[in-house]
Amino acid sequence: MIRQQKKSSEVSPFDSKYDLWLKGEAELTESEMRGLQLFVSEEKGNCDACHPSFPTVEGVGPLFTDYTYDNLGVPSNPENPFYLLPEDLNPDGFDFVDLGLGETVMDPGENGKFRVPTLRNIAITAPYMHNGVFKTLFEVIAFYNTRDIAPWPAPEVAENVNKDELGNLQLTNQEIEDLVAFLTTLTDGWTNRDLNH
Repeated sequence: MIRQQKKSSEVSPFDSKYDLWLKGEAELTESEMRGLQLFVSEEKGNCDACHPSFPTVEGVGPLFTDYTYDNLGVPSNPENPFYLLPEDLNPDGFDFVDLGLGETVMDPGENGKFRVPTLRNIAITAPYMHNGVFKTLFEVIAFYNTRDIAPWPAPEVAENVNKDELGNLQLTNQEIEDLVAFLTTLTDGWTNRDLNH
């Protein structure tokens, strides 16, 4: 299903460096370009599978989401202030598990799934994931890269974890840094005078 995308200059200015690059009005650095190549590569990053990076409606920049729901195997966040709420608001305390879509639609087959977010302005919207467990984009990509082969904490919801598109991406640290560099180009408000950034 293709959703109608509407442009609103107040809410969605579509004036990031990447938007200007798509129009031929800006150049990406070597690191940003390598990051874009990894982002769209089905063999390496494969980020584009869930975060489409090219416009689907003429005149409107890409929204970097396919609007689907996914369980990425994200661990719980022990710093989540929700755990400390009074018992009448959180009767489970530190045993609380956010079931995501499963709770909303009352279907255990959807437990742990959250909507794929847009990546627009992602460099300025930390912390990351539905529960804020990761503080940097490097951490997020490192998790995607090594979730299945490194000693990460257990998933908050162990069933329904996406094992097809992430978990062992075999990215180097330089490639992770290049992906982060590309993601910074998605921040609104970039102008040609920002050429040094």
